[in-house]
Amino acid sequence: MARNPTDEAVARLKADWPKWQIWVVYRVVGGPVWCARRFDGSGPVLNTDSADDLSEALEAEVAQ
Repeated sequence: MARNPTDEAVARLKADWPKWQIWVVYRVVGGPVWCARRFDGSGPVLNTDSADDLSEALEAEVAQ
């Protein structure tokens, strides 16, 4: 069975950011949306166009 690169990227982000819930929304038009929110419910829900962008958004959010 072929490995899914999206699932691998989600797993990597989850390992790097254990306090965050991370998921991908697959849209019919416009490609996937990468999402994250804190498990404790504080802070915003982050939405980006790629795993790399989500990682940068998480870093910026934690730095605040």
